[in-house]
Amino acid sequence: MPSPADMYESMFVPAIFRPLSRHVLALAAPRLGERVLDLACGTGIIARQVAPLVGGEGRVVGLDLRPGMLAAASKLTVPYGAPIEWVEGDATTLDFAPGSFDLVICQQGLQFFPDPAAAVAEMKRVLAPGGRAVIACWRTIEHHPLWSKMAASEMRLMAAIGANASDAVAPFALGDAGELRAMLEAAGLRDVAIVERTVEVDFPADGFVRDQYVAYAAVMPQFVADPAAFDAFVAAVERDSKEAIDSFTADGRVRFPMPSHIATARA
Repeated sequence: MPSPADMYESMFVPAIFRPLSRHVLALAAPRLGERVLDLACGTGIIARQVAPLVGGEGRVVGLDLRPGMLAAASKLTVPYGAPIEWVEGDATTLDFAPGSFDLVICQQGLQFFPDPAAAVAEMKRVLAPGGRAVIACWRTIEHHPLWSKMAASEMRLMAAIGANASDAVAPFALGDAGELRAMLEAAGLRDVAIVERTVEVDFPADGFVRDQYVAYAAVMPQFVADPAAFDAFVAAVERDSKEAIDSFTADGRVRFPMPSHIATARA
């Protein structure tokens, strides 16, 4: 059976994070020779796409707190461009000197940090003067009709797998544009701009619910810690969410929109 991180790469990256990364990188506009930090890199989709854009004279670092994600990332190659350094570390206490990077990108990671404001302050610290930060966070849960239906079921069931009810909506916890803007400005970042971009995600319908949670176990290992509890959890969510999932299902695929805010700012 694939590891949760490998499942994350094979399921979430092509369906969600690669399409979103096109919007993120268009706004980031990496240039040859730049030094780039992919913060909360996961399995490295941003880092792998940035490396050819900054070229051999550039530098790319992918940082994540989870060694399983980094192990999956390190198995995937980039055909040319900057070599990628995979670093295990905490986004709130970065082990880099001030001014180490020209560009910091954080795609759907900031909302998971225990202290997002501290992480933003660290982004500002490691950016060179005039350097750019680009941060993507999903809009709040009410803007995600399928996930909101599934989350309502999850919140009733999370305790059975050793998680908190709030974990069900954690991916959408920083979805208010005003809150995101205030956080960036409080850290001393300037020229803050926030745009909305929506990706149309596309998953196989067969095994949709179970595969979601196996992949998400790369972020929340509690999901698969107890196989019997996990099976019961999946069955309950499938039952509770069937009507909602069916409404987004056609031709053996589950397709639905996911809107995100993408913030850009300068140090």
